[in-house]
Amino acid sequence: MENKLDSMHSKGLVRSADTAVVRAITHEDIARHSRKTTAHSNKPAVRTGFSGKPAAKTASSKAKSAARAEETEEPREKSRVVAYSFYLLLAILTLALYIAIRYYDRETAKVKRFVLVEVGSPVSEEMFFNEQMDFPELEECNLDFSGVNVDVPQTIHFTITYFWTNMECELEIADTTPPTGTGIPQQIFAVEELPDVNKCVKDIKDRTEVTLKWGKIPNYKNGGEFKAEALLTDAVGNTASVMVPISVTKDSTPPVISGTKNYSGFVGSSIVYRDGVTVTDDYDKNPTLSIDTSGVDMSKPGKYKAIYTATDFSGNKTTAEIEVELLKKPKTYVEQETVDKAAQKILDKILKPGMTKMEQALQIVWWCRYNITYVNKGDSTSRNRAAYDAITKRRGNCYGYACAVREMLNLCGIENRFIKRYPYRYSIHYWNYINIDGEWYHCDSTPRKNYNSYFFMYTTKEIQNFHHSGWYGYTFKVEKYPPSATKSVQKKIDYANHKIKK
Repeated sequence: MENKLDSMHSKGLVRSADTAVVRAITHEDIARHSRKTTAHSNKPAVRTGFSGKPAAKTASSKAKSAARAEETEEPREKSRVVAYSFYLLLAILTLALYIAIRYYDRETAKVKRFVLVEVGSPVSEEMFFNEQMDFPELEECNLDFSGVNVDVPQTIHFTITYFWTNMECELEIADTTPPTGTGIPQQIFAVEELPDVNKCVKDIKDRTEVTLKWGKIPNYKNGGEFKAEALLTDAVGNTASVMVPISVTKDSTPPVISGTKNYSGFVGSSIVYRDGVTVTDDYDKNPTLSIDTSGVDMSKPGKYKAIYTATDFSGNKTTAEIEVELLKKPKTYVEQETVDKAAQKILDKILKPGMTKMEQALQIVWWCRYNITYVNKGDSTSRNRAAYDAITKRRGNCYGYACAVREMLNLCGIENRFIKRYPYRYSIHYWNYINIDGEWYHCDSTPRKNYNSYFFMYTTKEIQNFHHSGWYGYTFKVEKYPPSATKSVQKKIDYANHKIKK
């Protein structure tokens, strides 16, 4: 085409300026045609006519179509760029939001919603954070921890604000520690119940009041070494077990009854069955004594049986039987009331208020020794008769002296026994055995020939070793009576003035 234009120019058919315009248009058409051809290289070719004119027209149409396509493609490219930019920005914003949410969750997760502490433990706001806050200046709390009473179990609700978020928190002050204590070893008998548990545990420690009760208790009825469980419970329900050592004694030995003796008396008289009778036990200091006299008929002469039964706290029992012989009352019999009245008159004269039992006994023995005259024979039909004659008639033999002393001792409430010499060669002898301050001593107010004194509170050893002018008369069945004192009190006795030395 350029050749054609040059030819036309040379022939003067076109101007130079026009030529330049035509050439430019021609070049643009060629370029568009080239692009169009490239873009649509796969499309089928368009048929052309046999003449040159239809073909030129077809080329022009293609150029115009290519121009229109190019004009349409440019906006599409711009739309793609805008879309890609939007999606990229959206992705960036989404990522930033995700990172922000994750950071927010991590920061707020540092706040503990619940904290449990033991009573008495210190509390602080820092306890409610798992980690150090990145922005502590953004944290606020509506609880003043310095005013919390940590000695009282309680639950406190409050709010922590962090990252502009209000979080409900809970502080629980609880007593979860059980009490402690130490068992106190106990000694009991197999028949006894366990002692009060409160007396079996010491060194109890807890912040609240502790109550105690027995838990598991072993079967200790056969004796031995055991451990019983004491349960300690504090005011909030915490429970602990403390083992208490228990030493259990099985008492199988029955008590011993001493001093029982057959009785011989008169119909209608009174019998003091406990007179001189004692009960001892290896463990029980106060065993019980019962006397069955249901088989004794005090209204008829005859021989009867009375049964003594002693029982210790373990239930062990022992029995003793005596014979009661009732005789027809003699004409010389004196009623007990009469004897008591006569003896009391003497006591009112010789005793003074405030005297000890020892001082009273000394005055009684002394009075009988120096106010009753010894006679070889006396009325021995009954103790009452002998005592009454010795007190009122002021005469009697050894039996009368011993009966008078016995009568006065009874009125003063001084425990005493009647001792009879055994064995003996020529004559029987009687004296008194008294209990002063839990110890037994011998007393004898009967005068001895060429011995101007009396015997007061001698031990068995002392009285059995007494010899005077070849006389020795204090033999008896020691085993029938309570054991004698072993410590002498003779240095305390002022025989001349019948007083106890201070």
